[in-house]
Amino acid sequence: MKTRFLFLSVVGMFLSFSAYAQTPEDALRLAESGYGTSARSVAMGNAMTGLAQGYDATSFNPAGLTQSRQSEVSFGLNFLGYNNDASYLGNQGSLSSSQTDVSNIGLVYPFPTTRGGFVIAFGYNRGPDFNSALSVSGFNPNSSIIPSLYYPGDTLADIPYMVFLEDVNQNPLVSKDVNQSGKVYTSGGINNWLASAGMDIAQNFSIGLTINLVNGSYKYTRTFAESGVQGYTYNNSDFGSFLLNSQDNQTINGWNAKAGFLYKWQDMNGATYARFGAAINFPSFLTVTDNYASQGSAYFTTPPVGPYNYSTSNGYGQDEGAGPAVQYDVTTPFKFSIGASGGTSQLTVAADIQYVDWTQLSFSNSNLGASTINDLNSQIKQEYKPTLNTRIGVELALTDPKYSLFVPYVRAGGGLLPSPYSSDGPSQAQKYVSGGIGARIQNTINIDFAYQYGWWDSNTLVYPSTVINNQTYPGQGTSNEKISNTNFIFTFAYNF
Repeated sequence: MKTRFLFLSVVGMFLSFSAYAQTPEDALRLAESGYGTSARSVAMGNAMTGLAQGYDATSFNPAGLTQSRQSEVSFGLNFLGYNNDASYLGNQGSLSSSQTDVSNIGLVYPFPTTRGGFVIAFGYNRGPDFNSALSVSGFNPNSSIIPSLYYPGDTLADIPYMVFLEDVNQNPLVSKDVNQSGKVYTSGGINNWLASAGMDIAQNFSIGLTINLVNGSYKYTRTFAESGVQGYTYNNSDFGSFLLNSQDNQTINGWNAKAGFLYKWQDMNGATYARFGAAINFPSFLTVTDNYASQGSAYFTTPPVGPYNYSTSNGYGQDEGAGPAVQYDVTTPFKFSIGASGGTSQLTVAADIQYVDWTQLSFSNSNLGASTINDLNSQIKQEYKPTLNTRIGVELALTDPKYSLFVPYVRAGGGLLPSPYSSDGPSQAQKYVSGGIGARIQNTINIDFAYQYGWWDSNTLVYPSTVINNQTYPGQGTSNEKISNTNFIFTFAYNF
């Protein structure tokens, strides 16, 4: 059986198509919100639509820029931690990962005006981060990853075939009763390079606009191993073990915009009692370039034992040459936010509500082909739903900002972000609590720290079911993933 590798025809080199499994999640992660760009916003649960001022306003509500009376330079750094406790085939697995990012670099400049205000800002804000991890292991009596790697119509791009784990008709020789172990890491994120402006258009009423040029990256790395049971015969195969290493690298480019308004309710002396804000995140228009590769190694229990190695790149086998990258466009949904804040000179309470219709996500303009794009967009309509995100925050100044040149702050907040999947329930909603401290010194320097903790349940499809020659081979997923996320962020701002 193993000698057939030496006598393959070259027919498959002339016609090939991509077997890469694009999924709606490739669009979803590009539309998710980030963890927050400043320590103040994170500590207050990101409930900033009716509160944001200074450079923070560029991210939450650009109309809030008009509250700036001084120029500002801002810098932020955050450390993200991720832990996943997953149940797989009756076994518990735990894996963690971390990522450190610059959360913001910004400049705010208020123009001198005789009435009202006009303020511009330029800078960088970190968007969503793609940091995650998953570890699984166990004995699987029902399925194997090997059938899911089947590549119809092109044996030169079919790793199991090329390492002697399929017969001459591409039927898998191993389909169940295997020991499995695997790890997945993802990393990367979205970068927003922005220009923003806010302007008072009437007394206590302002509008604003932020335009972001977007770039970013996503990296997916998977290692998955299977081994046979001693003394067990797999379709007359002397199967010993199989190791699969896969990697997916995506680059992301595009743009988006955000508009907002803010109304300040003031008394006759100009003291602000409350603020009411609204913001619209317009769709992001993104282009994704995707390069992916896999390498498989098979070992057998009788000589020659191997390893037999074979790799593919962008859906083409190593004997076919490098295949073209997959390219496609993603359009994200509108996001509508309203918020309010109010309190006293020392106590501020803020709350936000945000509506997102995730069924508006869409793919377009792809070399995957029209039918694949139509199937993905149809799947989005069937599997996703609208959600209503809620956030709340509180800030307490320990001295009165009107009379003190050193004002320490304590802050707390939280958020609830329901899952966009129509089949998910409350346990899959992302829950966040946060807290922080800060200080304003000499009305010039702001130093802030925050810590955020999030938790939710999830499930992952480790590999899908596959139909080969009219026979269905089942896939396998996880159950009861308990995910926790931590975010420690520091922000420094200098006003002049």
